[in-house]
Amino acid sequence: MTWARIDDSLHSHPKIMQVGNAATGLLVRLISYAGQHLTDGFVPAAVVRAYGTPRLINALCDARLLHKLDAKSSHTSDAGLTFQGPGYVIHDYLDYNFSRKQVEADRARNAARQESWRERQKAKKAAARQTPSPESNGHSNGVTHGATNEAPTHPYPYPTDRADVGGDSAGSEARAEQRPDGLAPIDVDGFQLTDGMRRWAHRDGFAALVDIDHSTAQFVSHYRSTGTRRKSWPDAWQKWIRDDAKKAAARAARPTQGAFLVPLAGGGHAPAGGRRSTTDDRVAQALALAEELRAEEGTA
Repeated sequence: MTWARIDDSLHSHPKIMQVGNAATGLLVRLISYAGQHLTDGFVPAAVVRAYGTPRLINALCDARLLHKLDAKSSHTSDAGLTFQGPGYVIHDYLDYNFSRKQVEADRARNAARQESWRERQKAKKAAARQTPSPESNGHSNGVTHGATNEAPTHPYPYPTDRADVGGDSAGSEARAEQRPDGLAPIDVDGFQLTDGMRRWAHRDGFAALVDIDHSTAQFVSHYRSTGTRRKSWPDAWQKWIRDDAKKAAARAARPTQGAFLVPLAGGGHAPAGGRRSTTDDRVAQALALAEELRAEEGTA
């Protein structure tokens, strides 16, 4: 089973307000179909027509929430899969959902972990049978612990009894129960950096201030060492990147220790025809982002 995701601000998005409740219901149903069948956001025309009326379909296309493909057209997703029309492509589907390749890779990793765990359990049982305890009388008291080798599946929006993203809720810093395979919750849950997450970081300007791959590696190392679990790993990752960017902007805004002013010829103006340095551009960008982050904190 796979799980599709939608933005939690969908209910008030201008395009959603434009198309209305009925068309929104059709859109969510199409997102569910794409998630179940791992189509990277493509839905065959026959399925779309079966789920919605022409009026609702046209409303979604007019709002650019759906993109129509005719029978002679094809669509290649950001993850590299190609689909042949006729059909419809859900706008920005991979910005919020995992691609087929990512889901299949995650399933393969989980299957390998489970198989490794089962083999270790078999080896332990075999060793226990070969070396019986000297205190054993050869009889069983019939008590079992009820454990199973099957790891339960879970929806991508993790169960509500796990910690909130911000870590402010009760018990949010509690360590998860130790697993037999020794894996941290972030590994068990299959967190990974997706193309959509990278696009978000570049779109909002955070990639200009921090090294996304380095910050992500620090994020994973932190949660492996603490053993804590988050309700939504992508949301926790976004908060981590925003914090890193805020710190980088603050560092860029601080004056260099021991800096002093030296009068320049010409009243301090740059020579005619001079070129602005890229360092100036980066500092200006960092200052602007720091001001935006401070404004967001003031209105939160």
